[in-house]
Amino acid sequence: MVDMVKVLVAKKEAVYATDAAPTVGANAIITRNFSSKAVEVDRLNRNLDSGSFGATPDAPSNERQTLAYEVEMAGSGAAGTAPAWMELLEACGMAAPAETEDTDAVQRFAAASATKSSLTQHHWIGDQRRKAVGCRGNFSINWSANAYPFIQFNFIGMIPEATPFDVNVPGAADISRWIEPFEVNKANSLLALDGFACITRSLQIDANIDLTMRSLIGARYVHLGNHRATGRLSVEAPSIATKDYLNTLRKGDRVALTATNGTVAGNIVELGCAKTQILDITDREENGKLMWDMDLLLTIEAGQDDLIITAK
Repeated sequence: MVDMVKVLVAKKEAVYATDAAPTVGANAIITRNFSSKAVEVDRLNRNLDSGSFGATPDAPSNERQTLAYEVEMAGSGAAGTAPAWMELLEACGMAAPAETEDTDAVQRFAAASATKSSLTQHHWIGDQRRKAVGCRGNFSINWSANAYPFIQFNFIGMIPEATPFDVNVPGAADISRWIEPFEVNKANSLLALDGFACITRSLQIDANIDLTMRSLIGARYVHLGNHRATGRLSVEAPSIATKDYLNTLRKGDRVALTATNGTVAGNIVELGCAKTQILDITDREENGKLMWDMDLLLTIEAGQDDLIITAK
């Protein structure tokens, strides 16, 4: 029998799909809601006429591994040093963070022409180790009141030829890179849309990356294509006399979205998009209050500025 004890390690690859040899001592990830499919395949069926009723055998094709998990969105503990989750975001189409010593680490999507990053990820279920290389993924960010902020990752990786699965006891993981985030609430957090500080229930941002497994003659890889970042913002509806978001929607204006969580240097995270469009507003009642659920589109203006993440 195998115990459901889960350990994950991930490390940026120097060469695509070449095992970067992550270790529990240097590359452990604190996850929640972790799930995986150690082997996922398409089915190749010849559909031959056999002269009899019944199934004819098919064959596995285009094998890969999928991983899904959440990580908490806290700082690194030191201003100017990127949090560990920024390395994971690099494998989801974002550029390496630009670090300014003792100040901040700033991350945005990589340019279309840039070489895309990838990860080697090893995970254990009990004493079963499963390996994946060339991992690339998609992500969404969730900040909800009275909860910890987190990022949801969904990765596709390739199964290496040599020893992809074995019996291996991982040992004790060093998780010192991961610090506790601040709860999203009035004391720790602020969100503004078009300069107005909203009374906010939640913000979710989805990268919506075109993520596909490409298996061709002469090439096989996980492809990161275009993205279309969208948001879902739930707020108490302000007085129209104070802030008229309905008119903003009607005019198609692009406005600034900024969100900050954390109050101590080294554990402050900011999200921003200078040119955000409101696509839809839906009325909802909550405790006798009118709530607005807003669908947002995070657009580009000058380069890769549709989503800027800052840890400081």
